[in-house]
Amino acid sequence: MAQIKKKEIRRAILDAAYKLFSKRGYSDTNIANIARTAGVAPANVYVYFPSKLEILFSIYKPWLTKQFDVLERSLQRITNPRQRLRKILSTLWREIPSADNGFANNMMQAISAANGRDGYSPSLRLAIEERLARLLEDCLPSTDRKNARDIARIMLMAFDGYALNFHLKGGAVCPPRHLALFADILIAPPQGRGRLPSAKAQARGRTSRAAADGRTRVAG
Repeated sequence: MAQIKKKEIRRAILDAAYKLFSKRGYSDTNIANIARTAGVAPANVYVYFPSKLEILFSIYKPWLTKQFDVLERSLQRITNPRQRLRKILSTLWREIPSADNGFANNMMQAISAANGRDGYSPSLRLAIEERLARLLEDCLPSTDRKNARDIARIMLMAFDGYALNFHLKGGAVCPPRHLALFADILIAPPQGRGRLPSAKAQARGRTSRAAADGRTRVAG
């Protein structure tokens, strides 16, 4: 006979896990700790969640979604593209990594230790990447909007690093000058980005230099 699941027990397990993950971290928390804090038997935890990773995902998904909900509401009050981009960067590289005692670092710990049996799925990461790309499209010059997904992926990789640094370096977050620099790189007009000249332009340059060298030799 299937065991009846109770919402209050599931909530107690999640609350206990959140408390322990926030205080100890994912790696130093086990199912026995969670069960004891929730007031249930360890075997009962597995009735509700197949693994510790699944418990973390059940907490982290709504937690991270809420962070982006707050970001989107704040962006509604900002019209300047550069300021919007800096707000996105500040949220992603400063505010979320430091929120709730660096809770995001738990996911870094979990993913680094995950294996096939844990049932890891990249679905949340891909959904957040797509959501971030949509926010970036409203900030970037039209020529770069097609690259918004790739830029979002790079920014999330940097987010992972800042989530780690918050714990490894005593609460360190991205310096404001780095935010400003990255925003300026993305917002700068195409002609100001130092792009390599086309093949035709390079050929014209070589021809001009050769002609100039010939004139120099004749004059000498």
